[in-house]
Amino acid sequence: MHDHLSQRYWDWRELYALSRDAAPMQHPDYVLSESRHAAHRRMGSVLIVTERDGKCAGVAPLIPKVLSTRRVGSLLLNQKVVGLRLAGNDFLLAEPDPDVTSALYAAVLAHVRAVGARFLLMEDLDDRTASAHAVATETPTGWDSFRHAGVQPRRRIELPERSEEYWARFSKKTLQGFRRKLKKFGETRLEHVTDVADVPRFVETAHLISLQTWQTRQFGLRIRNDEETLDLLTILAREGLLRCYLWYTNGEPVAFIVGHQDKGCFHYEEVGYATPYARYSPGQMMLVQMIDDLLKWNRPHWFDFGGGDADYKQLFSNHASRSGTLWLWAPGWKNKLTLGYLRGCRGLRQAGRTAVVTLGMANQARQWVRYGWNRLIRAKTTAVTPKSNDDE
Repeated sequence: MHDHLSQRYWDWRELYALSRDAAPMQHPDYVLSESRHAAHRRMGSVLIVTERDGKCAGVAPLIPKVLSTRRVGSLLLNQKVVGLRLAGNDFLLAEPDPDVTSALYAAVLAHVRAVGARFLLMEDLDDRTASAHAVATETPTGWDSFRHAGVQPRRRIELPERSEEYWARFSKKTLQGFRRKLKKFGETRLEHVTDVADVPRFVETAHLISLQTWQTRQFGLRIRNDEETLDLLTILAREGLLRCYLWYTNGEPVAFIVGHQDKGCFHYEEVGYATPYARYSPGQMMLVQMIDDLLKWNRPHWFDFGGGDADYKQLFSNHASRSGTLWLWAPGWKNKLTLGYLRGCRGLRQAGRTAVVTLGMANQARQWVRYGWNRLIRAKTTAVTPKSNDDE
């Protein structure tokens, strides 16, 4: 299938196989598919390569990214800005090497400036990674960093060999609470999706659930039933990297998880549940059954919750680092103005959140943001009125 591709492709594929820390989103087939779907008339994708002794030692794939400033905190103006995104959120290295990392980082920033990109985006940048260290220590003067959502704990579970060892860390009261909540759902069934043939059905079902989630109302549709989503998940399944889940109650699909697994790590990428079921914590109950599945079938050593923190992640995790999405803005007066405006908007938002917390209304505000629409239409429907919970 890949015979027509260049030697660089095979170098990249070998690099992925050699790297102990490679994540599925750094796989060349996945990145190339992302690149095809992210084609932009002003800017192309590029693979930055560093060699050592004539061999490929590290790569950094860059893909065009159009930023809507409203999505990162703009209160009034909505500007479209074109930049580049680091695919996979980290440099792909054959082995940890500060010299290779430095060379890649310098080449990436040089390319960003050479093609006139306004920014470099590094999503969910973990502070333990080589790229995070390079940003902290080697960013040239004139470049500005912006984290619209700040830096938060990044939670992980180190999974033991036996299921009993993991659940023994929870109190009897907590375990009894899990069982009580599960009973309220009636008959439940967890389905793991790994095969290519099951991808279209998973995408269709997850899309229908996604239409009903609070994440879609707050951030926009999370799972689309489109060619891009099908392509990306099919590639992961074809390479043996896909591990998604659907959760059913009384035969009806009510929750999903998009995940992938390789190099001994399961990556928890996207989760959603239908809000009419929210009062009994469907996301948390699905997670309980999913952890059991991970412990019993093709067990990874690590479960990575990804970026962002939540009460349910704190409950289930036993390790943590820190991460956050980083925007590196290239030198220039346009970027200075844009960044100054975004920082001002962020300050106003933070002041508003502080006021809400001071007034003791943080929980009510979160309920309204997540479930307010359901409550508005409650009088016209028979849907269950959701109660706040922190399972997502």
